[in-house]
Amino acid sequence: MIKVTPIRIFHGIITILHIPLLMIILIIRPLVKINFGYFSSGRIGHFALDLAFTIAQDKYRKKNEINLYYLQDKVCNTQLKIIAKRELNVNQYYKYFVYSYMLLGFTSQIVQPGRHTNGSRDTTGLMLNSKYNILLSNKENDTSESYMKSHGWKHTDKFVCLNVRDSAFFNEKVTSRHAYRNSNIADYEDTIKYLIDLGYWVIRMGKKVNSPIKIKHKKIIDYGMDPNRSDLLDIWLSKNCEFFISTSTGIDGVAIMFKKPIVIVNLLPIAHIYSWCNGITAPKKLFWSNGNQLTLTEYLNNAQSKKYKEKGIKIVNLSPLEIKDSVQEMIAHINKIPLTIKQIQNQEKFWDILENHDSYNKYHGIRNPNSKISASFIKNNSNFLV
Repeated sequence: MIKVTPIRIFHGIITILHIPLLMIILIIRPLVKINFGYFSSGRIGHFALDLAFTIAQDKYRKKNEINLYYLQDKVCNTQLKIIAKRELNVNQYYKYFVYSYMLLGFTSQIVQPGRHTNGSRDTTGLMLNSKYNILLSNKENDTSESYMKSHGWKHTDKFVCLNVRDSAFFNEKVTSRHAYRNSNIADYEDTIKYLIDLGYWVIRMGKKVNSPIKIKHKKIIDYGMDPNRSDLLDIWLSKNCEFFISTSTGIDGVAIMFKKPIVIVNLLPIAHIYSWCNGITAPKKLFWSNGNQLTLTEYLNNAQSKKYKEKGIKIVNLSPLEIKDSVQEMIAHINKIPLTIKQIQNQEKFWDILENHDSYNKYHGIRNPNSKISASFIKNNSNFLV
């Protein structure tokens, strides 16, 4: 039962008063089509991706069509809110029209966020094929660059963002149903050293993280542990990095929003591979109780992590070397080093198996040609594509 409170009574009265206005809007619809919708703004990944999708879609909006939105949840990132209001018609007042639709039972008329229609996945290729460009202001750029320069960074220096989800993300216990998605930052230290040797700065992202990076270097910024981190910097760093390394969580959606190349490591389930992005994915490894590794088809047939224990499936994180190998592939990709014939054949086989599985249409559609399964993962796990 919904609890009746004074604020809900107030919103209810305002909603009822907006019904006549809504009727007028529906009447003039043949001349001017005014749509009302909202964004699910409580999670940064969903908020960013849904914004990107809507901004791309807005480029194709008809001249007699107006889309008006409000932010449904507590805003997870104030800079994304600023971007939403710059790029689109966003105002909290519009919620009363959405409430009116709901009160009248016209929920099909509400513009739903991508989180609820496609899981914030670009299955139509809209983001892929759109040339939208989301800019930050000069002041926002200057403020962000000042932070970087305070650490010794120069404007010509390239940097890579690294986001490693751990139990601090949701304040999870080991027994949490999402705990299988977590990783240990120590497993990424070889990768960090490798990137520094190439001349990159490494920015460790994250709003909530358990442990600091143990290695020390002037080109490492443990931003996730920095009390000076900010919502603006979250966005600026994701927008301006050379590429983004993630364990498939939260802020990597901002990097994808800005179409940055992305390396996804320790992903589960594999059915959720970012097929619409320019990226390389290396999943966690799964083993049966007899020690045999699951094949790709078996990965896909056993996508529910909560049943792993009862089925005797063991989850094994990628080793530090395997993580570094996947990042090396991204460096090769950025430098336009082509795949070998064998690697191309393995990519084709991977996508053929995935596309012919029952789960494919649920999560995927038009595929980015630069979305790849890690070649080193396939090489090191010979039975994966059997």
